Order: sequence, then C-alpha cells, then structure tokens
Amino acid sequence: MNYADIKYPDIQDGEGIRVSIYVSGCHFHCKECHNPEAWDFNYGKKFTNETIEYIMDLLKKPYVNGLSLLGGEPLEPSNQEGLLPLVKRVKEELPEKNIWCWTGYRFDTDILGKMYLQSEVTKAFLSYIDILVDGQFELDNKIADLAFRGSTNQRKIDVQKSLEKGEMVRLKFGDESRYEEKSPKIMYFEEFKKPNKDLTNTVQNNTIPMNHNTIHIFETDHKPQEKITIQREQETIAAKNID
Repeated sequence: MNYADIKYPDIQDGEGIRVSIYVSGCHFHCKECHNPEAWDFNYGKKFTNETIEYIMDLLKKPYVNGLSLLGGEPLEPSNQEGLLPLVKRVKEELPEKNIWCWTGYRFDTDILGKMYLQSEVTKAFLSYIDILVDGQFELDNKIADLAFRGSTNQRKIDVQKSLEKGEMVRLKFGDESRYEEKSPKIMYFEEFKKPNKDLTNTVQNNTIPMNHNTIHIFETDHKPQEKITIQREQETIAAKNID
C-alpha cells in the first residue's frame, strides 16, 4: 500500500486534534475531488512498519484525540489490508484514541451488505473503527462549510453500535439544522487575476536622473500593462448568520 500524505496536527478531519493519513488508490474518481493525485494506487510513499511507528509516536501525545483514515479510498481491499496492522495497534496500545474513516462506499449496502459478509479482512478492519463517514462526494450536494464532509449526502455512522445491532446507527454531525431549517445561501467571491504576475510584488522604476539640461522626476517604465481580469467564484454556504 502507498500513502499520499500524513497530516499532523489536523483539526479538520474529525473531532479534536488528529493524526490523519491519506492513502493512495481510489476507483470512485468523484468530480472535483480534492485529492485526484491519490486516485493512483502507486502515488506517494510506501506504507511500511516505519510509517506505523511514526504514526504511533504522534498518537501517543496526550493532546491528540485520535487517528483519521482518508484517501484515496481506505476501504479499497488492498488498502484495508495495509491499514489493518495500524488500526489494530492503535486500539490495542491506545484504546482511548478514536479512529475515524472516510469512504465512498455506502455503509448499509456496500459494506454491511457485501464486504462484511464476504471478507474476513473487512470484518477485522471494521472492528477497530469508531466513526465512519460514508458516501461519495457529490458536487450537486456540496455546501462549503459542512462539518467533516463535503456534501450533504455523506453520513456519520457509529460503526461499533451498528455492528452490535446488525443495522446502521447514524449520528448527527451537529450542523444539520443550518441547512435543513433554512435554505443554504449562494455567496460570490471576486478574485483579481493578472496573468503570470504577483500583484503584491509590482516594481516601478522611479528615478531622479539629473544633467545640465533637464530634470526628470519620477520617470516610469511605460511598457503596455497586462490586462487584469476579475474571476467570480461561487460557493454555497449554510452559516446561520447569513440572511
């Protein structure tokens, strides 16, 4: 198994301070995916015993709440096998740390209905996962300021209670009322663009050359200026204080 990145400290992927690993390899290829480079199973670095030791050392810090598994796709069969030794060690050595996992597979149909019944690796892997966020990112359901997911179709699931009951136990993210009780708002952001130029680093040639005949004050370079364009970006947000 390869991995694309390890983020520490991470406060975006799960509750509290996290250690997050982004594995390589995904067959979903969601439109406008944030990590398209991680679709390739060969992208990044090899996941080794040294990688596991590094992550374990980070997780042992008392202020770290837990481990987050993202991608790519952690539930690709080869990635489950690769991650299994890591999640097993976390729960055996640091049982107070929680493990979150993000997947494009649907928990009730794809995972419980198929993978869990067919694969002993999946059974073992899920036994160590606390929270699973399921479902592919859907651009049509995107809201920019959602908690811990990109689109409203994605669900937060208590894995251990679900396995105990034999059915999905869904949890709230805590921000659902912000878009369920009122319509999300469309906000526009304008960015000023100048091709291949940094507008904060504009250099002028202001000089005061003098001779016997003339005095030139603030002589400037009169080269034709490149056109500055305005690019309008659209985002859907659900913040309560936007009316």
